[in-house]
Amino acid sequence: MVVYNDSKTDTDEVLDYFNNKIPAMTFSIEKEIDNSINFLDITVHKSTENFSFSIYRKPTTTDTIIPNDSCHPPEHKHAAIHYMYNRMNS
Repeated sequence: MVVYNDSKTDTDEVLDYFNNKIPAMTFSIEKEIDNSINFLDITVHKSTENFSFSIYRKPTTTDTIIPNDSCHPPEHKHAAIHYMYNRMNS
């Protein structure tokens, strides 16, 4: 993630720089909408005073976890449940 000032930064120039620096990777730009932007599983909200954060969930999220009758080890099943619990209570 790169944070920049729109009036001082040429985003096309920055994008070209990164794409030329590492040819094996392709970078893209995602601009904020309504002072918010999603990064990984977090939404960053910008105000004049500070930044705030919330959990981002894709519209296609199903919240499906490992079924109890699967052959996964019990610690994997417990970890999946703990992860979901912790994310919901953040």
